[in-house]
Amino acid sequence: MLTHINQYAVMFYILFWVIRINGCIRRGRQPLLRGKEWFFNVHVQPDFYTGEGRKILHRYWMRMLIPIAVDIPLAIAIFWSGRLLLLNWLILGLCALIHINHSYSVDLAERQARPFAVPEAEQPVASVALSLTPRRLRDYSNPRFERVLAISTVLALAWLVRYYFAAPAHHNLRMVFGAPVILLYLQLGLLWVKRVVVAWRTPVPQEQASEHLEAREETRKHYLLVCDVHRAAATAGVLFWPIELSLSPASFDSVITAWLAFWLVFTIAGTVWLEIRRKQLVKIALRTRPVKLPDLLRQSEIARWPVCYQPSAPMLMLKGAHGYSLNLANTLTYLGAAYMAGLVALFALLRMGR
Repeated sequence: MLTHINQYAVMFYILFWVIRINGCIRRGRQPLLRGKEWFFNVHVQPDFYTGEGRKILHRYWMRMLIPIAVDIPLAIAIFWSGRLLLLNWLILGLCALIHINHSYSVDLAERQARPFAVPEAEQPVASVALSLTPRRLRDYSNPRFERVLAISTVLALAWLVRYYFAAPAHHNLRMVFGAPVILLYLQLGLLWVKRVVVAWRTPVPQEQASEHLEAREETRKHYLLVCDVHRAAATAGVLFWPIELSLSPASFDSVITAWLAFWLVFTIAGTVWLEIRRKQLVKIALRTRPVKLPDLLRQSEIARWPVCYQPSAPMLMLKGAHGYSLNLANTLTYLGAAYMAGLVALFALLRMGR
């Protein structure tokens, strides 16, 4: 059966490459989505793409290849070792790296392009609007969905406890509870991400304020939905784990093959849905005209890349002169750091329990 699981791990990795190539093409077109007079959200001069702008664009394209440069040697090492299940963790790590690299690369490219912007467009708008409506995580949560996740998790854990104590001398504690604990901990991380998304707040220009607020709210709901889909997938994994442990040798291969095939189809369908949803969000975003906002909190002066401590600015991320800076004065920063430390400790504990 391990051979079948390894085969599916390779199939998911190949599918990840297909998705990533499509993502590279999509991100490569982003600078020109608003037309040739724009570079991302910077209104540039007419000759931008025939001069220095061409170099800035090419450097942006080259930075998109950084995750690929990281991926290839690691994938070769995994294939060489024969531990193909590590491809799943490689995919998770690369997903994080791709998003971090893209955010940094876009910010850097826009800063490099601003000296070539239309002067009038670089003047901050005179008035801004800020939604003062309080946002709470539970306001963006579906109680029925949360109950289903909670009940499924409790049932799975109860089943695992019963399975373990039915014959504790023959069952390994790490083997019975290791995978579900990791999946539950990953869900906890997704809740932290949801909290960050809900807390995300930034002013918008007074002109087209409703359009800007709509675009940001739709983007927020999209990211929260993606988090919930992954939480549901993790809960399904927890719920299936006791079923897998209880399978008879005769039915094990067929059930596991069907389970992995289902997730392969689900991944393909989810990818198609994500692309459709992204295009919808782009259409909403293109209705708004990007403008430069006034630096009300003096972020460009107080934020020092890559981290800073600014209690006077309550945001998690501050945009300084050299890019975004992680604000250590924000509570979510400490929660995120504690979560990463806990994740490392969890893997170390599970490794010691072998």
